[in-house]
Amino acid sequence: MKLNVHNILILFVVFAFMACKSHTKELETNPQLKKYLHLSHTRTNSNPKLDSLAEQLNFESYDMLWLGGDLAQLTSADDTTMKHVDSIFNLSNQSALWLLGNHDYTDLERIKSYTKRPPYYTVYQNGMTLVVLDTQDSLSNIIGKQRDFLFGVLDTLEKSSHLIILHHKLIWLYDCTALEDRVSSVSNAGFGDCFYCVNPNNFNSEVYPKLVELKQSGVEVICIGGDIGFQTKEFEYEIAEGIHLLASGIHAGERGNKALVFSHDLNNQELAWEFVRLEEL
Repeated sequence: MKLNVHNILILFVVFAFMACKSHTKELETNPQLKKYLHLSHTRTNSNPKLDSLAEQLNFESYDMLWLGGDLAQLTSADDTTMKHVDSIFNLSNQSALWLLGNHDYTDLERIKSYTKRPPYYTVYQNGMTLVVLDTQDSLSNIIGKQRDFLFGVLDTLEKSSHLIILHHKLIWLYDCTALEDRVSSVSNAGFGDCFYCVNPNNFNSEVYPKLVELKQSGVEVICIGGDIGFQTKEFEYEIAEGIHLLASGIHAGERGNKALVFSHDLNNQELAWEFVRLEEL
């Protein structure tokens, strides 16, 4: 009798394990469930090397890859580095969105030859509108042609459950009463006029009001920055109006580096996220 009970318990565990694996496989292959990865600041201090863990990640398991910038020490300085970065991230893939940082910005024409895209652009995918901004242009200010481009998107946005603003510098820290004092504990760079600094800019004065209007119309708005990793590996803040500010980035070679993983339920138009250690991806 004891042997029979033991065997029954073993069979129960086996069947439970198989059911769990089957359910996991269903989630992975369900076309209505998408996964996106935000990974940023993968650079080391020596071209063309990137963080060793980041180089080994299986990016094919994600439906979109959002690269938060500063991929290499001087990413576009030469073709050797660009080819190495491209071999890892497949930069011309339409689902790989690269948000240019100060360490990427040496040669924009070389970048375009690999990505086949300009420094700022918009993508509509899976019911979401994604806007890639160039925060190195005009020292963090969204002005000129980039302003016209962005406002054209925001003023005509239709049929989108979410608006995702992707950018390198944490431009929303400037001129934000609730967040300005956090710059030294969040951003890789402090406030200032330098090329890598969080510069005085017009995000909160001109762009943010339009984002609030979209949020009030029923569009979920999320802004995601990539210039962190030195002070912290993750940042999340929800402004009173319901707009989410996120950032993720790593410090190459350190323990505890994290990426930002998104799960998108297309049926219910719901987007969830969590910060995950690179070792667990």
